[in-house]
Amino acid sequence: MRRSEILRAKVTKKGFSLSKTKNGLPRIVPIHPKIAVLARKVRFTINGDHFAWHYEKARKKAGLEHLRFHDLRRGAASEMINQDVDLYTVGAVLGHKDAKSTARYAHLVTNKLAQAVGRIGKKTHT
Repeated sequence: MRRSEILRAKVTKKGFSLSKTKNGLPRIVPIHPKIAVLARKVRFTINGDHFAWHYEKARKKAGLEHLRFHDLRRGAASEMINQDVDLYTVGAVLGHKDAKSTARYAHLVTNKLAQAVGRIGKKTHT
């Protein structure tokens, strides 16, 4: 999620609910099962400055001062692709309205393209 989305999201049973997003549409952002339990128990109330202060502190402690918050979003997208999640689904999770926004991750699926071509002519078992 974008930082601004995290600060205004509401936790629901289906995920983080956003009434308005960057592209102007509402969406539900799925919550990872390991985080869902905590997200439903803890009420998050933090302003943007406090959020930024904690992020800076955490990134320095981790030795990742070069890491921007948005890099976490891109890293999550890359990890989904590396775990064989298709680009359409990655785009939906990220809230992309246009497939062109998700296309920037297409270079990560190069190996999958070669595998797809390699399947041509092979029989499948049903």
